[in-house]
Amino acid sequence: MKFSVPEILTIVLIVAIVAIAFFALEMTLKKRLISLCMAVVLIFSLSAVCASAAQEVATKQPTVSMSFDLNDRVKHEESVKLPDGSIAKITAEPINTGRALSGVWKITGTNGLATMEYWIELEKAGLYTKIKRTWGLAITGIMTSYEDAKINVVRQMESPVLPAIVEGYAKFTYFDNPVVTLWTKSGGVRASISGNQITTELY
Repeated sequence: MKFSVPEILTIVLIVAIVAIAFFALEMTLKKRLISLCMAVVLIFSLSAVCASAAQEVATKQPTVSMSFDLNDRVKHEESVKLPDGSIAKITAEPINTGRALSGVWKITGTNGLATMEYWIELEKAGLYTKIKRTWGLAITGIMTSYEDAKINVVRQMESPVLPAIVEGYAKFTYFDNPVVTLWTKSGGVRASISGNQITTELY
């Protein structure tokens, strides 16, 4: 059985509370009060970690995604309106044409605060498509800083059961200024190729 991070932390929390209660049986009143305070702090700390872990798991779902035929050599766009009113959008644009299942594509994604773009070149390898090369990772943002930016080729060539995958990635800090930093999030734009389909996602 495989447990999620929040479930593991919940189990640890229960074990810790039971252990503290067991040792408190032979303690003086003062020590019991200290142990109780420690238990309360532990509960709130682990609860916050559980909530953060659960939120992180939830945010792994793509914000916006689209799929299209690789041989449809036109600009493709998909956008969604986020709860805060901003627009998240992904774009895949053919730069040049080649043989079937090949060519150069410009991949772009934005969440309203940061925009990431990069280029991929695909080539046909037998019955499958291969990510020949990637380049040109560029990031811009509004009141946003980033680090660890890179293009990661997760799987260079598709197989009968698995897609070829490339990901643009960075760790973003939003509203980064000397006064306040609202939140940080890791993510970027992913492209997956399987058969004659390409799927792009903002994650």
